[in-house]
This record gives sequence, C-alpha cells and structure tokens, in this order.
Amino acid sequence: MSLGCAAASAHAEQSWFQFEAGIGATHIKDMGDGTWIQEGARSNHENKNSPALMAGFTGQLYASGNWDVRYHADYVYIGKFSASVDGVPDEYDPVKHKIVDYKGERFSPFDGQGHVQGVPLTLDVGYTYRGWRVAAEAGAWVYWQTWHESLYDLSGQWCDLSHKTHAQVGYVVGARVERGPMSLSYRYYSIKQSWNPYPGLATGAHVLMATYRF
Repeated sequence: MSLGCAAASAHAEQSWFQFEAGIGATHIKDMGDGTWIQEGARSNHENKNSPALMAGFTGQLYASGNWDVRYHADYVYIGKFSASVDGVPDEYDPVKHKIVDYKGERFSPFDGQGHVQGVPLTLDVGYTYRGWRVAAEAGAWVYWQTWHESLYDLSGQWCDLSHKTHAQVGYVVGARVERGPMSLSYRYYSIKQSWNPYPGLATGAHVLMATYRF
C-alpha cells in the first residue's frame, strides 16, 4: 500500500500537464515625475499597488537526479492602477519636482486609470533538496496595457489623452520556492512604453505570487 502511494506521488510530481492558479500582489514602476503625475503639484495621487491573479498550466519537461525543468503557460492579471493631479500642462520641472514660471493660471485636473494583463510563457530550472524545490525562471509574455486619461484644459475643454491598447511583447524573469504543490514566486514583467498616441502608466511590474498546482 505504501509502495503504491509512493509511486502515485512520484507520478503526480513528474506530470507533464497540471493546472496551476495563484493570487498575489503587484507593485509597478511608473513613467516618472512629469508623466501623468506631478509630485510638486497639489492633489497628486498615485496608486501603484494592486492584487494580482494567475491561472494556467505547468508540467515537467525534463528530470535528472535532483534537477528538473518545468514549463509555465499562464494568464496573469497584473492589476489596476490610477494617477491623478491638479497640475500644469507645461510649467513643470520634473527634475526639480516643482512648478516653474507659474503666472496664476488655474490648475488643470489630470485623471487616469487602467490595468495590465497578459499571457506569459516561461521555463524554470529547479533543484530539489529534502522536499524543497528552488528554481530560476525566464521567458516572454504578450500583454495588453489599458490606460484612460482625461484632462480639463485651460480653455475649458475635456481632452481624451488615453493610451490605445494593443498587444506588446516583453520578457519575464523570476525565482520560486516550492514544497509539494505549493509555491511562492517572484516575477518581474517588463512593460515597454508605447506612445500610442499617449503612454500608459506602468513601465514594469514586480509580482509576488502564492501558487497551488493540482
């Protein structure tokens, strides 16, 4: 009976096709002061943190002794982010982080929000010791960044400065620690900024994820 259980456990660990799902947290890198935010202006608010979700497939492609290679084909929701400021269109120095040559014009409200999601395809190379597996991971992902930005300009008109969503390709790197079907992973997702015709907020995402494989 115990031999049968051990064989079944080994087979489960070495499966080439399993489901995986995870929940975690994201912190993004933004475009820097002067793009959608003005740190020296009043009412400057930015949310760069969000819950993250992941679901997909994984499996073992190769094993030799304590070493093995796994693939991951997932969908990941990086999160929702926002930025707003009562700023000035031109009279701002992003290096000194302050408004310059201000002549008393009213401030212009900028308000934006959006999210990032995509499909990463990665490989991880892992080493198992006493039931604990440590792995390094790398790959690529196709992603979509949505960003809706509105501006009430000095002429009294509402302007749409939104980013036009389109598919982009970036890289993914990370590491993970596993014990049985549970894992804790860190991934960095690269996000290229495309002025299409305006940029989004995120230029990269740090994601910490707890994952279960079944």
